[in-house]
Amino acid sequence: MTKVRYQIALIDPVAHLVRVRLDFTPASADPVELSLPAWIPGSYMVRDYAKHLQPLSASDAKGSLRVQQLDKQRWQLAHRGLPVQVEYLVYAFDLSVRGNYLDDQLAALNPCALCLAVTDQTECLLELEITAPGLCDWQVATGLRRDAETGFLGQGFYHADHYQQLIDSPLLLGRLQCQQFDVAGVPHYIVLAGEPTADLPRLCTDLTDVCQRQLEVFGGLPADLTEYWFLSWVTDKGYGGLEHMNSTLLLLSHQDLPHPLRPTESTDAYRTFLGLCSHEYFHTWWVKRAKPAQFFPYQLHAEQYTAQLWLYEGFTSYFDDLALIRSKKIDLPQYLRLLEQNINKVQLVPAEAVQSVADSSFNAWTKYYKQDENAPNAVTSYYLKGSLIALCLQARLQASGLSLEALMRRAWQAFGVSGKGSQEQGFIELTKDYAGTAIAAELDAWVHQAEPLPLKQCLPLLGLVACFRARQHSKDWSGPGTLSYPPRDWGAVTAAATDAVLVQQVFVGSAAHQAGLMAQDLIIAANHKKVNETTLLQVLADAEPGSLLSLHLFRRQRLLELKFPVLLAKESLMMLHAENAELMHSWLGVTA
Repeated sequence: MTKVRYQIALIDPVAHLVRVRLDFTPASADPVELSLPAWIPGSYMVRDYAKHLQPLSASDAKGSLRVQQLDKQRWQLAHRGLPVQVEYLVYAFDLSVRGNYLDDQLAALNPCALCLAVTDQTECLLELEITAPGLCDWQVATGLRRDAETGFLGQGFYHADHYQQLIDSPLLLGRLQCQQFDVAGVPHYIVLAGEPTADLPRLCTDLTDVCQRQLEVFGGLPADLTEYWFLSWVTDKGYGGLEHMNSTLLLLSHQDLPHPLRPTESTDAYRTFLGLCSHEYFHTWWVKRAKPAQFFPYQLHAEQYTAQLWLYEGFTSYFDDLALIRSKKIDLPQYLRLLEQNINKVQLVPAEAVQSVADSSFNAWTKYYKQDENAPNAVTSYYLKGSLIALCLQARLQASGLSLEALMRRAWQAFGVSGKGSQEQGFIELTKDYAGTAIAAELDAWVHQAEPLPLKQCLPLLGLVACFRARQHSKDWSGPGTLSYPPRDWGAVTAAATDAVLVQQVFVGSAAHQAGLMAQDLIIAANHKKVNETTLLQVLADAEPGSLLSLHLFRRQRLLELKFPVLLAKESLMMLHAENAELMHSWLGVTA
């Protein structure tokens, strides 16, 4: 019998308000504690969802009940032993996949940020009634079980076995486009909200191929997966995704979707969206079921630390693009360009010599998810460098007649199927058992030391050769060079501003650092001539190496002149070329 019931009503799309009514019967005579998570699994930052709750009240058949707030996300309720009804409003205007959003076109809701837990009844059956008063044509897509009377995509009643399942099941509402495709006999659904124009049959075909490649890594779908939902929120500008047990909530723009009038067109934007789907689907095994042992169970009231995000997010980032080339959604040159970008974004920032991926994982709460202007000098991406660790491990294993996929299947059995998760050194120990002490020791060093990876040695083992060229500007990450002159060192990330160039970040040790440039400086002139982003770099390119360039800028309200040393660029971009067809085929399943 259902003991806890939630009524979710989208009462005011203009004011972005959702009304929540919570009904339950106290399990004992003791006061009841109600709480809301402070963060959502998969996104390692405290978000304090309770700040969006508007005044909370409670009552029973005899009248109102006293509710006392204990801290930022907990309330204590005194009761008379009778069935209790709690009511509150939630402000929903978070344009992300991690919170709640409601307007006159759609709603994207995360129960983690919406539904209070009855602390001593989190393991009982839960019922969720979803309504959109005045919007009877709105549909509901979610991975929660639905009543037969509710019907497919209907407003009505949905069910969860416990609170953890409820808060791991996002909801997408609106006038939805939906199409089913099957993977290994399990129904999958692609759902679009936001009234986009899209080629749904092509999406289904492409996603079927991508999902199949991910399934092959682990040898099959999880035994408990009975359906899967790609919940896609389409807007004017947005990007992001968050994994869940049998669904993912995705944020994308209209330009990311394939157009039905251009059935053979393959754009970078669509490739990026398929890569996002690939990434989140891989998490169905690798994060949602196999995960750090510290997350069994999740404790969502405060930070929960692990040094293993390089393994779970980084390896997922390796396999997401790999699935695209293996399913022929991108070709070899496109894949190599993506790989170049990842390599250069890791190796050309000072942070690689400052922070290991293990340290980056552990400090994700305060560093990776809260990056500031100093991030390139201090924060290593456990996504990008973790994916390169997977690449290097693949190379070492392949050279020994082994494979990363075989290791991943062992890890899936040990950490996922077992339900035990992985200890901090668990994957490294598993690598030792599979591939020997030498490879495991290398992996341990790659993870725990703030040093460059041995890519020059590993890439040839996969059939690749690397060459180098000078970096031309701060947004230059891959591909052939086009400049006819030696590029100058710059060392700052900039953005266009009104009649100025805004300095956003300065790399330690660069020419910009030596000149004294700081984040938030507004450069207005170079050599006494007004500049924008393009002309500033051109003036620098025309300056004689060894000379000093005069920069005029505003720092807060002060007008300053700095002398910028004109130096030849020292940074070298790595470019990749296929060389050995046999090794490439063993790795990617394609021929060089």
